[in-house]
Amino acid sequence: MVQRETAANSPLQLLVAEDSEDDFEILLRELRKGGYVVTAQRVKSPAELDAALDASSERPWDLVISDWIMPGFGGLQVLETVSSRGLDLACIIVSGTPGEEPAVEALRAGALDFLSKDRPRRIVPAVQRALREAADRRTRVRVERELRFSEERYRTGFELAPEPLLAYDLDRRVILDANAKASELFQRSRAELRSLDLGAISPPRQPDGRTSADALEHYTGRARAGESPLYPWIFQAHDGDPIPTDTRIINLATSGRNIAQINIIDLRERLRAEEMRRRSAELEAQNRRIQEASRLKSEFLANMSHELRTPLNAIIGFTELLHDGQVDPGSPVHHEFLGDILTSGRHLLQLINDVLDLAKVEAGKLEFRPEPVELSKLVGEVAAILRTTAAQKQIRMTIDVDARVDTVTIDPGRLKQVAYNYLSNALKFTPIGGTVALRVKPEGPDRFRLEVEDSGIGIRPEDLGRLFVEFQQLEAGAAKRHQGTGLGLALTRRLVEAQGGSVGVRSTVGAGSTFHASLPCHAITIGRTPTAPVVAAPRDGAPTVLVVEDDVRDQAQFIAALESAGFVVELAATGQDAIARWKARRYAAATIDLLLPDMSGLDLLGALRGIESNAATPIIVVTVVPDPKVVAGFTVHDVLPKPVDHEGLIASLARAGVTALPPPLDPPQPSLAEHP
Repeated sequence: MVQRETAANSPLQLLVAEDSEDDFEILLRELRKGGYVVTAQRVKSPAELDAALDASSERPWDLVISDWIMPGFGGLQVLETVSSRGLDLACIIVSGTPGEEPAVEALRAGALDFLSKDRPRRIVPAVQRALREAADRRTRVRVERELRFSEERYRTGFELAPEPLLAYDLDRRVILDANAKASELFQRSRAELRSLDLGAISPPRQPDGRTSADALEHYTGRARAGESPLYPWIFQAHDGDPIPTDTRIINLATSGRNIAQINIIDLRERLRAEEMRRRSAELEAQNRRIQEASRLKSEFLANMSHELRTPLNAIIGFTELLHDGQVDPGSPVHHEFLGDILTSGRHLLQLINDVLDLAKVEAGKLEFRPEPVELSKLVGEVAAILRTTAAQKQIRMTIDVDARVDTVTIDPGRLKQVAYNYLSNALKFTPIGGTVALRVKPEGPDRFRLEVEDSGIGIRPEDLGRLFVEFQQLEAGAAKRHQGTGLGLALTRRLVEAQGGSVGVRSTVGAGSTFHASLPCHAITIGRTPTAPVVAAPRDGAPTVLVVEDDVRDQAQFIAALESAGFVVELAATGQDAIARWKARRYAAATIDLLLPDMSGLDLLGALRGIESNAATPIIVVTVVPDPKVVAGFTVHDVLPKPVDHEGLIASLARAGVTALPPPLDPPQPSLAEHP
């Protein structure tokens, strides 16, 4: 007689997938007869199975028993669900219609046994066998983990691994060993690396902003808990160069000691390759922009040729008639021809002045002479010049100047140009009987806003970006209906930005447009000599921002944005200059261009982050391709696109906790003017 093994009142946590209540009760009766104290939960659907497995951390299951075929459900789905969750659960399949093919399929899917429901006495031996095998498997896993590290560090796989490896004692926090690749990476012998903490081969701070010591503590704690995520880590070579990596700490947990293997992926070559690809993409984009600029310039020259010849032909034609005596000097026609000559001459002079002024602004040669200005008087004079044009088209023109900003310090001549360009454009594109309004009002504590609103034809959304660009007109070629060279708004933008301001427009097709210029109440001038870095005169208590940028135009943009917001600006045109300045003093913040003449922006970031005096200083990267992945592995506050947006830059600094002191505001002067 064969003696059966009994369970001796063993507790059993059982998860049963069974649609039949009777079969479920038979299963429990057999297990209890076999000596098990059974706690069981029956599930009849995939949703109930998922819920039971989700609760397994609070109620661990010893075993899963599943019917092979159920309505809309089955044992194969149970096995796949348990396997996909990575659960170490033994599974037994029972079936009312057993057969060789389903049994083979179940065993291949991970079942420990396949039983027939008509032989219930086989349940208890199968459960006993399954529990034994599960216990043996867990024991084997534990023993293998304990023994894994004892000899493997000396095996060829560790020594000749293609990536740097470290053996690390999580309790003592020291390096136990390093392979040849790690020795090469850190420029230290294996003997030098042994007994060092990770902090000894890391810079003071890591990409997440924590100190290296705190970040060690964090990730080794996760390793002790059995986690092994891949995370960014900056190491440091023996010569001080930063080494950006992806690092994984794997706890091997060998017999009473927390020993870990640290896998290191050196990202420097990958980052260099990505930087080269980015540079190539930027150069390609720049080449396309150059080609487009060449096309636009050719179009502009053709248009300018027409615009210059039209008044010149009129001057020559009317002068010839007068010179040849074909018009009586005392006749009204003679006076009319002289008026036409005068008008054409003034138009020709305006065209030439626009071209020359634009060239001067681009070269940084245009002079600005700020002085106290009454805005109501200034814009009134501009409106008076254009009143005849407005009257001819029966356009109602109004002027409204807020008394709080009636008196400002700015170059009056240049501001007249801005107001004239906006007003003349509004009159040109507003139909007969329309309205044009010029308004001046405060904008923040130290700026004013001049805007011109018209009831004209409006501008399509896709054309708004072309308005303030040199050599571009919304109308060109044979379809052109309005006179002009396309320089007026471009010159306006240059004049405003050169005084620390910005321009913009909003428009609705068929409902009119509103052009604006935002300027400081106390003018600054961006027309600087590009041959040497500029240090702005500091305002008492104002924070200093280091701008690392080699392009003169972009330097002007940064100075305009930062100085108008109350910051002191210090420029560095090269990476080496930036490093020297970074070592010499503390800064409130820094902006960095990734394309510099002497070194990569990523190399500069690594060098700056290794200098302790500015280790916590916020750094904003400004690049043509504003992708945060570009600076992965570096502590960077923000990544902004070029060309720099003034408001966006100041807002980014504010998010980093860097704000400036506002300049004093002159007392308001009451003044209000309206011109019909």
